[in-house]
Amino acid sequence: MSDAYEANTAALRNSIERMKQLPLMARELGQNFLSQERTYTEWPGWTDDFAREVRPVYERNNAYCLDTSTSLFEALDGLVSATLANLANIERTRSDSSERIREHQRRTEEALGGETGDGSGGRH
Repeated sequence: MSDAYEANTAALRNSIERMKQLPLMARELGQNFLSQERTYTEWPGWTDDFAREVRPVYERNNAYCLDTSTSLFEALDGLVSATLANLANIERTRSDSSERIREHQRRTEEALGGETGDGSGGRH
């Protein structure tokens, strides 16, 4: 493992943009299920013995499918949010580090009386 802190923020941002489609796809999965399920709602019937036996299982299975879609959406949405937060942290760290380097360079130049600190002069 490298001791350097490196990140390709452009590639990460590009990946996040693609990742944003995943929760939407999960939500669409549930919507499509509901749309198609409505076609079959009547199949077990409502009042006969078969309906009383099958309909509770049918409805539990439908609820399970919708819950799975919702859970998948929430997980993927959380992943996108966490990755966005990570990107923000990386960019903030980069910005803070760059600012500290510039500040140190400025103070060093002032301490050396305007020298650039490039090794071409200064006090020994």
